[in-house]
Amino acid sequence: MTARERGPLLTVWLILMLFSNAITVLIYSVLYVSPVGRSLLLPFVPAWMIPIFIFMGALNLVCVCFLFLWKKWAFFVLCASAAIALIINLDVGVGAFAFVGLAGAVLTYLVLRSKWNLFDNL
Repeated sequence: MTARERGPLLTVWLILMLFSNAITVLIYSVLYVSPVGRSLLLPFVPAWMIPIFIFMGALNLVCVCFLFLWKKWAFFVLCASAAIALIINLDVGVGAFAFVGLAGAVLTYLVLRSKWNLFDNL
């Protein structure tokens, strides 16, 4: 068995993903439970969308943790999450900003692809 070395780029990218998803979950959660946050957020965003994004952000956190553990399936779940977010965002009329999550999945692929053979099969 060969030694698995994550490398600095992959490590930094995964840490960035951890922080960005954690901050997103935290912000959405606080805004959702706070009466002031709900009044600020909900006129622009449908109420049903926020719990879904909180769940998906938490799911992304779990997936990033499993990417640190070299699990391929976590990447596929991240891609599914990005696709679902894209569909929801397009449905509610977010516009071009809806593609940001998909860009994150593409960047994750670009960073992972040189190490893909080191990941455990499904």
